Amino acid sequence: MMSTAATQSTLCTLHIWPSRWNLPSIDPTCIAAVFYLQLTIPGKFEVVECTNPDVSPSGKLPFLTHGHAIVSSVPAIISFVSSLAKSTSSGARDLDASLSASQRAKRTAWCSHVEANIGDLVAYSFYSLDDNFWKLTNHTIASILPIPQRYYVPGRIREMHRPRLEAAGLWTQAAPEPEKDSFGKRQKKDDPKDKYARAFERDKVSAQAKASFALYSKLLNGQKFFFGERPTTLDVYLASHILLLLDPPFPDQLMRNIIEESYPTIVEHARNVQTEVSQVPRQYIVAPAQKQSLLSLIPRPLSNLSQTKKSRMDETDLQFRRMRWMWFALAFGGVACYVAQLGIKVTVVRVNRRPQRVQKRGADQEHEAEVTDEERGKEEDEDESVQDGDE
Repeated sequence: MMSTAATQSTLCTLHIWPSRWNLPSIDPTCIAAVFYLQLTIPGKFEVVECTNPDVSPSGKLPFLTHGHAIVSSVPAIISFVSSLAKSTSSGARDLDASLSASQRAKRTAWCSHVEANIGDLVAYSFYSLDDNFWKLTNHTIASILPIPQRYYVPGRIREMHRPRLEAAGLWTQAAPEPEKDSFGKRQKKDDPKDKYARAFERDKVSAQAKASFALYSKLLNGQKFFFGERPTTLDVYLASHILLLLDPPFPDQLMRNIIEESYPTIVEHARNVQTEVSQVPRQYIVAPAQKQSLLSLIPRPLSNLSQTKKSRMDETDLQFRRMRWMWFALAFGGVACYVAQLGIKVTVVRVNRRPQRVQKRGADQEHEAEVTDEERGKEEDEDESVQDGDE
């Protein structure tokens, strides 16, 4: 019988963004990783909720650790678990074992399509729409982050998604603020052109979303899952994205209304995958969240140097790291200058007090000298007057 320590050492550890809205995570790729591991190695992995992607070798969540192995990104995690399934002693199973070579090729292509197209729609709902971002996304991300990250990380994540959404035509222009007079009252009503532009933009996004959802509704063709009666990797990918469009309480529920009204088969498919995961007898363990400290703010350029050279960081991450280093340099430089100036002021005060005392003493001596001279003068006058009287 294996000891508890040995059993714990064989567990895989999956690091993901924290859970919300009765979902394993707030990120679709993290949900996909949890679903996949629960269906392939149930009871043999634990989940650690993490809010610092810098601990990952790729700088992104999720990532998996097993012994000395560290695997980042969902495709790499799937490949790693599939390699474990080849060993009979591991107890892992391959979700796609029953697929033919052509079906595997289609699965890979459709998984990439889900991550690119449906992933853009998820990002649109969370980061592009102003109501959703300010009333839900910003508050949710800030609630899971420590101080001071909660004040700037949500905006940084939104800016990271902006170029991708702009390229896909899914970035919504913010409504211009109405002009106000000196008393704070509106001078004129909203421009009808802006209303028409936003309505046209919304119709364009709706058409784009319907085109993507129609592909998967047709691909399902009334089946419970894409390739039969058992879920595969493609089912896990699609369900993890669709659930994030259905369950969060968005103020603007454009995507949810489109799916529920026009594509109920996709909703049913996502619920079927969620049910399959929840019905697995051995549920995964959620480890205690990692405590954050001020040391987590300091970047670690020397840790995992060989791995960071291999992983490519985009220009936004590089710029953010440079700005963070500059911020720390300015902060420490400001403190050093303040301490130096404080020391100079103290020495100046001490030096300036001494001459004042010397000058005061000198003035007293001069005053005493003047008094003695006057007294001597008076004595000489008295002597002269006495001599005159004798004569």
